[in-house]
Amino acid sequence: MKTNDHNKQLYRDMQEEPYKYSDQEIEAMMDDLDQVPDVDEAWQQFAQQHISSVRLMHTWRKVAAMIFGILTLSGIAFAAVHIVRQAQHEERPVTEVEKPQSAVTVSQALPTDTIVKSRPVVFDNVTLDSIAKNIATYHHLDMDFQNNQAYQLRFYFVWNQDDSLQEVIEKLNMFEQVNLAVEDGKLMVR
Repeated sequence: MKTNDHNKQLYRDMQEEPYKYSDQEIEAMMDDLDQVPDVDEAWQQFAQQHISSVRLMHTWRKVAAMIFGILTLSGIAFAAVHIVRQAQHEERPVTEVEKPQSAVTVSQALPTDTIVKSRPVVFDNVTLDSIAKNIATYHHLDMDFQNNQAYQLRFYFVWNQDDSLQEVIEKLNMFEQVNLAVEDGKLMVR
């Protein structure tokens, strides 16, 4: 059996120049067309031409998928480690063992352009006694309660520890029943 390419070329020639071919040659071509093709041989030819390239392409896809998976897992692992370290850093208190031996204060250790701000303290439905004690303790003052009625008053107050003592007292004195003052190292509640 002649190959497909050879037969195609013969058919084209025959159409362009039919007078070149004898009746016997035309019958031989027709007999070739009537023959049953060898499927196994045709499959072997197809496999040689196409399947090896398909396998190679499939292999490259597997390699690309593995690389993508490794990169994705690496990114996830990096993010997890970063999150855990950040959480540990925020939660870890400084112990006496970890404090430096030299006498370096916080203001010396921080750059001059660093501003350390404390978070505001929120008192929600808290007695004036408790609010005043916290403020006095923070500013290293003693307490003197002269008004027993003001002792049990309850307030909602947001205390910003960065504010000066005078600013905090002015804010608390805005309430009608409160009168605070600092005298002789004491926080007086009148």
